[in-house]
Amino acid sequence: MKKVIISLFVVVLLCINSICAVPSLSGSGSGASLSGSGSGSSFSDSSSSDSTSGSSSNSGTTSTTPSSGSQSSSDFGSVIYPNDENILYSGRFDTTQSADNYYGFSWSGCQISLSITGTTTIKPILDSVGDNWFDVIVNNAILTPFNVSSVAHQEYNIIGSTSLDPTQTYSIVLSKRTEASFGEVRFYGFSVDSTGKTVPQQKPTRKIEFIGDSITCGYGDLGTAPCNFQAITEDNYDTYASITARELECEMFLEAWSGRGVVRNYGSPTPVSTSGTVPDLYPYTIPTDPSIEWNFDQYVPDAVVINLGTNDYSTQPAPSQEQFQNGYIEFIKTIRSNYAQAVPEIFLICGPMINNPCCDYVANVSSLVGATFIDAQNILTEPTDFGCDGHPSLIGHTKLAAVVSPAIQKGMGW
Repeated sequence: MKKVIISLFVVVLLCINSICAVPSLSGSGSGASLSGSGSGSSFSDSSSSDSTSGSSSNSGTTSTTPSSGSQSSSDFGSVIYPNDENILYSGRFDTTQSADNYYGFSWSGCQISLSITGTTTIKPILDSVGDNWFDVIVNNAILTPFNVSSVAHQEYNIIGSTSLDPTQTYSIVLSKRTEASFGEVRFYGFSVDSTGKTVPQQKPTRKIEFIGDSITCGYGDLGTAPCNFQAITEDNYDTYASITARELECEMFLEAWSGRGVVRNYGSPTPVSTSGTVPDLYPYTIPTDPSIEWNFDQYVPDAVVINLGTNDYSTQPAPSQEQFQNGYIEFIKTIRSNYAQAVPEIFLICGPMINNPCCDYVANVSSLVGATFIDAQNILTEPTDFGCDGHPSLIGHTKLAAVVSPAIQKGMGW
């Protein structure tokens, strides 16, 4: 599915620090209409254990009184709260803040999805400590993205002036475009009509996890070279990782942060960084908050795909072969120990922004740990393959997915 980036760009700019108003949703083409369906589409789920038993909001109907916390019916009308059993979450969410009635998240690609009927409107209630952007997918149609940068939680109009047909069922997905460096987002639920009711969804049976750096985040993928990175130029939904997950019909978790490496971060004055590498950030639900460790029992992937090494070797002084390989091997050992109950297949990518000796070292690690090596060197050859600051554009990510997806499909027998 392709987004018409140029046609949306002016509208997107108008959304900064405001509630976006989107154009008519009756557009042409496959999936462009907001006409409902008899049943909801399938979307990703993290774990049904996120639901809080005993709450009336878990029944699939709306509630006007939260179990506790700051919001009330006078603030937002009828609200479907985050612990509704029919809301599905993909990616790492902090579900421990029940007293304040929100779920927190920050990793790229985190998704909130639900199917709903009986309402003419739906507005997510969110706040953010930074400049975060979201894609909106309704019945597989990608609508205008919206910006969340208010520290006070508020409703966001994701369907504009168009009303939903309350007799129909709609599939709604919010997908976080921006990376964890832009800060935590908090989700307080959906504001809907009092007659709104959520519908159960079916999640994919295949599970995949991507771990990486700026390439996996989608840094600058919406830009046209030459350009400098801004939050608005990043869209994880269009990365090779997200494309691959959709092609292989997988539920996806993703942990990536621009500029971070296996043992050395970009621009580090020493061959080995003392903190803040991807292995350092990986254990946390929200990487800026080390007090909340992720429970690896909540999601056990079939495959783990890692694309790291670019930042370790992009600048000097670079780590030695021994430092890099040993650090990478230890990281993979940690990943496998986290999923000891069902050890996933490991795939290691090198490229497309780095070459040898890094890729030789990644290939060595693959051989030593029994992983599958995916060589993505030298696949970006045209000016249109690049977005901002030398990173892959939408076209570049499509090329990378064309290498990665078949390799995983073959390795997994999918």
